[in-house]
Amino acid sequence: MDAELQIDWLRLVRSPKIGAVTLAHLIRHLQTPQAVLTATRKELSAVPALRFEVIRTLEQFRRDIPARPIAQELERLQQLGGRMLVPGTPDYPPRLAAIHDPPPALFVIGDPAHLHHDPLITITGTRKSTPRGIAFAAELARDLTQAGIVTVSGLSAGIDAAAHCGALETGGPTIAVLATGIDITFPREHQDLQRQIATQGCLVSEAPLGLLPVPWAFPPRARILSGLTRGVVIVEAPERSGALLTAHQALDQGREVFAVPGPIQEPNTRGPHALLRQGARLIEGVNDILEELRWSLPLPLPPVQPPLPRPDLPDQVAMVLTHLQGGVTQEDDLTRCCQLTVAALSRILLQLELSGLIERLPGGRYAVTSRG
Repeated sequence: MDAELQIDWLRLVRSPKIGAVTLAHLIRHLQTPQAVLTATRKELSAVPALRFEVIRTLEQFRRDIPARPIAQELERLQQLGGRMLVPGTPDYPPRLAAIHDPPPALFVIGDPAHLHHDPLITITGTRKSTPRGIAFAAELARDLTQAGIVTVSGLSAGIDAAAHCGALETGGPTIAVLATGIDITFPREHQDLQRQIATQGCLVSEAPLGLLPVPWAFPPRARILSGLTRGVVIVEAPERSGALLTAHQALDQGREVFAVPGPIQEPNTRGPHALLRQGARLIEGVNDILEELRWSLPLPLPPVQPPLPRPDLPDQVAMVLTHLQGGVTQEDDLTRCCQLTVAALSRILLQLELSGLIERLPGGRYAVTSRG
């Protein structure tokens, strides 16, 4: 897509009061963004079911909003190594294009070919996750990656981060769908994780560059998390979790919904249990997902490989935590005291941090939280 066409697309995307469905309707009848932007009132009025308010908005927008700020945004995207994907082009993910309201523009950093992989599976859940949920999400993502399935999640704290880390540990790709601008890291402590995802997989957002985390941007992200994939796994979620919105979007889009059961006294199991009552598929491990997918995939999935050797065995995790409780805070000191490699210690520290047992401090130091 040449630069002029990208500018026209993005000008339409930035038009106020014109959502994804209306924009798709306009393109379907007028063929190109330039035709929409230059159409006369008579030509716009001939588009079936187009509200007069939209016609007025287009007339005012193309008169009052210059193309230069749009061009600057695209230039910034290129500086970040990113690309813009739009419906109707070969790079746009086909499963997402088939939903009712596909994003009119996707901004991607990393390899967009991962968006075309089949199958993709989303793993998501609450930010305030338990160590049990963290461990399950990471293990499930590792097993899915070994089976040739790419994991999608939202880069949030808790379950999302654990899923991304599990996939990355196997050397495989993972896809992060952001609610912020693709140049923003949220939460801030995921900066290294976000950079690694961009290298091994890709980052995706429909939000404008520079958009900080705002409440209204998270619900639209849910339809992308589900729309890209064949199914959504909810690991842990309270009754009013945003993760449940992703599950409901998946149901509306005809995707599979999987839910992980847990102790009935845990608030975080109420969301998955509610989904199970509504007909979600109960899963206890990767084979439950593979069994469901084999019915719908044209090619057989490979068997799950044996787990990779892992350095963060429970006794080593406990050893690191014990040294932290004893006052050792620097990574270099922990490496020496625990006799671990830098890579092994980094994985253990990330696991403890995602579990909420420790927190990262300035200067490469760590401290035990009240939960640790």
